[in-house]
Amino acid sequence: MAFPGHWAPNDLVFYTDDQFPEKYRNGAFIAFHGSWNRAPLEQQGYMVAFVPFEGAKPSGDWERFADGFAGQEKISSPGEARHRPAGLAVGHDGSLYVSETVQGRVWKITYRGN
Repeated sequence: MAFPGHWAPNDLVFYTDDQFPEKYRNGAFIAFHGSWNRAPLEQQGYMVAFVPFEGAKPSGDWERFADGFAGQEKISSPGEARHRPAGLAVGHDGSLYVSETVQGRVWKITYRGN
């Protein structure tokens, strides 16, 4: 699986629970800490991606799962990022927890069906 350069993947967790829809089961969530040396390009990658798996191999393209951590659309310096995802964990209820390194926050992402 290829991702843009300098996005800094910091953590990966396979989702084996059943709170999220079927398409997420047995796939991988990846926390990207964000770039710091893409100059002269804008900084990117402050997000959580999802990669679907079938068996032990990726089975499709990656997608943005949770975004907006940077706090603004364009970042020219990494110091401008409001949050930088760094850690992932799946809770006992199937929720996904995302930690970050700028302010020490943790988000709990849950799914509630229709």
